[in-house]
Amino acid sequence: MFSSSCDTMVAMSDVTDDGSIIFGKNSDRQVNEPLAIRYVPAATHLPNSKLRTTYIEIDQIEKTHSCILFSPTNIFGAEMGFNCHGLVIGNEALFTKIPSYLEGLTGMDLVRLVLERCSTSRQGKETIIYLLNKYGQGGNCGFTSKFYYHSSFLLVDSEEGWIIETVGKEYAAKKIKKGIHTISNIISFGSIQTFDQYSNNLIEQAIQNRWCHSIDDFHFQKCYSGLSFYPKQFYNAFIKTHFSCGQIRQHRSKDLIENLSKKSNEKSFQFTLIDMFNVLRDHQQSRNCPSNGLTNVDICMHAGFGPIRFNQTTGSLVSVIPTSNNSIPTHYATCTSLTCLSIYKPIWLYSNESIPPTFISSSNNSISI
Repeated sequence: MFSSSCDTMVAMSDVTDDGSIIFGKNSDRQVNEPLAIRYVPAATHLPNSKLRTTYIEIDQIEKTHSCILFSPTNIFGAEMGFNCHGLVIGNEALFTKIPSYLEGLTGMDLVRLVLERCSTSRQGKETIIYLLNKYGQGGNCGFTSKFYYHSSFLLVDSEEGWIIETVGKEYAAKKIKKGIHTISNIISFGSIQTFDQYSNNLIEQAIQNRWCHSIDDFHFQKCYSGLSFYPKQFYNAFIKTHFSCGQIRQHRSKDLIENLSKKSNEKSFQFTLIDMFNVLRDHQQSRNCPSNGLTNVDICMHAGFGPIRFNQTTGSLVSVIPTSNNSIPTHYATCTSLTCLSIYKPIWLYSNESIPPTFISSSNNSISI
């Protein structure tokens, strides 16, 4: 059995009605898994101190920022979250030909570490690259059953965003300033023209494995998650990617945002906060029960019968990030499962100040809300 996962999307300031940046993500996890909302206060740490993540211990930095995380209860990191500087990030599962069973930093660990250590999306991108190179990624990310994968990330601040898609320690990254961008459970990058930056060994590894002949015919998605004659690679990459329906959901979310942003003849673009709520509640205009069917191609995911229908949307986050320095972001979270049946509640994170120590959990220096 394997799980499909989530969808993350952003409408940049040039396509929204008020010139803000609107980020959205559904967290799709195993159906009985709780999604905790944790406040992590800013902190100062002793020199040479260590930090225990989900599976490994890493070097801690001197000062960390306050942030709010949306986390599985058994994981150090988070599916999504935001910090006091207005940086927002979400991650997605990617299924590839490269094994991901070795323990390292999970994609969710990287989400938390970015929010604690960075104030901009560019810093976040560099932090992910640095930590991947130093510690690698891997480990079980499931709750009631084992679930291994690589990760992609979408992170934005008030000025720009980055999409990062990773395989082990290798990565490709793309800067985003305008338009509509979505990621799901599929590698979205193709040839080197589709991204702005990549690791030294990304293409060389594909050539060595005979997935391509040279940089000229390198295609990230086809090389790392396409067809393979080796049964394990075929299952881990092609079958999991195909049945997660990530490509269908990614196209659906992008089409919805594009259509909603051009819904009026009066303005060229006017995508709104309410539109993002509706996208994350989408069931493709189905009149049937959303839990029916062998696969789930809906953005709002309902668990159902079958070996690939045991995931459900356990929480949802929408962030409105003003491009003006005088305004703070407003974040909206369901704090409940099934987005289509939930109400979004506003959350603000005003400053880098800490919550009094009496309210902080001693286990991970965080508070569950």
